[in-house]
Order: sequence, then structure tokens, then C-alpha cells
Amino acid sequence: MLFGRPTNLWLGVVTAVVSGITFVLLTLKVDPSVVAGVGAALTGLLGAVIALVAYQPPTLVPGDTYTIQTPKGSPNYEATVATPPAATQPVPDPAT
Repeated sequence: MLFGRPTNLWLGVVTAVVSGITFVLLTLKVDPSVVAGVGAALTGLLGAVIALVAYQPPTLVPGDTYTIQTPKGSPNYEATVATPPAATQPVPDPAT
């Protein structure tokens, strides 16, 4: 996720924007081999940046509370991250 949107949407936007820029440059009679090389490099670079930013693991620190969602019909649980080496003890979530 990146700004609340899934990664595949961001990669699609990057591809569409680079394709639009490629079309404009080719219409302006820029050398096609230069356009292809720069377009491929730009798409790869932006794709790598999106992947690095979007796929960062979530971080929790001791004292943070999180909800454990269970299948429909089962109660959800709420847990607070314990200070290691203690184990986190989930408790039923009163909201469900």
C-alpha cells in the first residue's frame, strides 16, 4: 500500500505516464532508440522505488495495540505488544 492505494495501481500509473511521455517524444521526432532506453530505465527505476516503499514491513513497538481479525462469525481479538521476551496475550475485542 502506498497512500492508501495498492501497489499494482501505482505501477499501472507509472507505466501509463511513461507511455504517454514516450508517445509525445516520438511525436516530436526524438530518436526512438533514445526514447526506448530512457523509458525503460525510468519505468524500472520508478517500479523499484515503489516496491521498496510499498513493501516495507509494518513496525510495532512494545505498548502498541493491534486488532487480530478472525473469520466471520468468530470474535476478533485485541492485543498489546509485550516487551520481549514476554509473549503477547490476545484478549477478545469488545467491539465485535
